[in-house]
Amino acid sequence: MLGTPNAARAEPACAAKPFDAAAAWSEVRNELAGNYAYWDRIDAKAAFDDAAPAMLSAPDRLAFADRLETLLLLFRDSHLHVSPTSKPSLAWIPSAADLWFANAGGALVVSDVKAGSVAAERGVRPGWELVALDGADPRATARQRFAELGLTPDPAQLTYAVNALAAGRLDRPRRFGFRAHRKTFELDLPPGYGSVRRPTDPLTVTHRRDPAGHDVAVLRINNSLGDTKLIAAFDAEIAAIPPSSHTIVDMRDTPSGGTSTVARAIIGHYVSQAAPYQRHELTAERVQSGVPRIWLEYVQPRAPLRDAPLVLAGRWTGSMGEGIVIGLNAAGKARIVGSPMGQLLGAIIQDELPAACVTISFANEKLWHVDGRLREDVLSDLRLPSADVAPDGSDAALALALRNLDVPEAAAP
Repeated sequence: MLGTPNAARAEPACAAKPFDAAAAWSEVRNELAGNYAYWDRIDAKAAFDDAAPAMLSAPDRLAFADRLETLLLLFRDSHLHVSPTSKPSLAWIPSAADLWFANAGGALVVSDVKAGSVAAERGVRPGWELVALDGADPRATARQRFAELGLTPDPAQLTYAVNALAAGRLDRPRRFGFRAHRKTFELDLPPGYGSVRRPTDPLTVTHRRDPAGHDVAVLRINNSLGDTKLIAAFDAEIAAIPPSSHTIVDMRDTPSGGTSTVARAIIGHYVSQAAPYQRHELTAERVQSGVPRIWLEYVQPRAPLRDAPLVLAGRWTGSMGEGIVIGLNAAGKARIVGSPMGQLLGAIIQDELPAACVTISFANEKLWHVDGRLREDVLSDLRLPSADVAPDGSDAALALALRNLDVPEAAAP
């Protein structure tokens, strides 16, 4: 399960050696070009060529890592990290994000707010315009970081960088300037990891009623997909739910990774026979040999079996959370309700690079829905622009799911 950047650990042995920027740069380029599954997501060769003078002039390993951190933002991949960097380092998104921003008509606006966060409690809502971040124009700040490397981001890359900056730095409070309701004002928020609040139990179960008055069990996973205790908790709750009740699996608080063991345990309650739930490709083998290596991962039935659920997904559905969503859709025939997901790319590994004296986390596998869509391209069947908090502060995604539990897929809006 993914943790926080720059977690306390012993200084690496390479830190005592003289830093060689040329060796570090060659090592990083070769590692990513040969093994990063999404190297082709951008014109990486051109971007790395443009950044080369700044990277080769880095005076020490931490300056090199800081510059590399900015360069890697071009890929718009929240699975792609370098550590250690200078402290305090950038918090990781979406785990530490309490807000998500989008470009709307040339303005940066809040597209969603993390439910249960300090930001939500203080009234931040979708539609608010972001005009300042820590006293500065957020896009100008992001452009300056790229310009220092000789890079010019496209609009999507710039917006992604703003989201990374908005999550802030570890242990550092943030000041936002917003425009809403014809007023401009400032709002102080704690560091990103301090703003996001969730229950300590791996699973929360509540019961609701659909419009016909039927019982609906809502199983909300509390960012615990790397905790095997979730398997027993989910099994127990599924066993306790009356067979006549519908279930909604709420994946909107799963930003921080997990394991396929937990995923298969959950999906297994919704399949009656062995079925594929996601497709993999180890892209390095194709890059290095020209021979693709592609396989399907299967899930097996696990008692008690349930009818297809609805599954809730949003900006804070990331990595293995996205895998469970596409798996429930593919193998369990579940419909998806919500907004675009976190779009963390592929399945990740961590490689230690001794010349650069950094560890890089990156996807070495691409992942697909079994129908051929890349995992990050899968969208909800019933879509909303904001899946966590609606502009009026309500939980519109859950309300939409409750209204559509008994609606045939072809008739759903």
